[in-house]
Amino acid sequence: MTAPRIRISATGLLRETFAGTGAIYASLLTINCPSLIFFLMTTFDIGEARVPLNIIYWFVAVPFLSGATTFYTYRNLTKNQVTVREAFQQAKRRLLPLIGVYFLLVVLMVILTGIMLFLWPFGFAGLIVLLLITIRGVTYMSFRLTFSFYATVIDNSSVMESLDSSCELTEGRWWFLFRASFLITIVFFVPTILISGLIGLTLGNVLLAQLAGNLVGFLAAPLMNVYGVLLYLRLRQSAATIQ
Repeated sequence: MTAPRIRISATGLLRETFAGTGAIYASLLTINCPSLIFFLMTTFDIGEARVPLNIIYWFVAVPFLSGATTFYTYRNLTKNQVTVREAFQQAKRRLLPLIGVYFLLVVLMVILTGIMLFLWPFGFAGLIVLLLITIRGVTYMSFRLTFSFYATVIDNSSVMESLDSSCELTEGRWWFLFRASFLITIVFFVPTILISGLIGLTLGNVLLAQLAGNLVGFLAAPLMNVYGVLLYLRLRQSAATIQ
């Protein structure tokens, strides 16, 4: 007889996030410093360097930094501490699979966008189909594959194994993952947008608003990362009870 699936609370995870981030907050900021530097640089006019810099950042740096932050957070939250350097080393070892997962997710999103653009001219019926595909596509991309990076860097899984692992882990969890994503959006993303918008309206300076938004987003990123890893841990624990 299998044990009942563990119930996971989105608000409980949020409380755990605030309680557990303090000890690793500074280290996570250190890992993510390249992101802040990138956004500060691209806020200003950097001429022809913008295109290659964006390509390198989004297709190499983002998978690398995501892998390092995920690995560091996971290991330290599970009381198997590693250093920032060790987290970077693990992300470096797993860089190609991380890039592979990231690239595949981007390609799937491009395909989804292409389908939407193709259906757009087909009147009301096309719009209905477009809406259904959008809901299904975003759901699949955002929720079913959201933990692919985790399996890649934590379990040393291949690209396809990581995608399969994420799908299995999130099976039957759509509504809970939606609530969890909605909560983290309200708590972390909305304040970032409001702060940058308020600065822009108050000072009438778009550049300062962008800088403020980037800084607030940088400071909130460790909390969002911890929340995601805690969610991953609880889902794995829940899945283990029904094996």
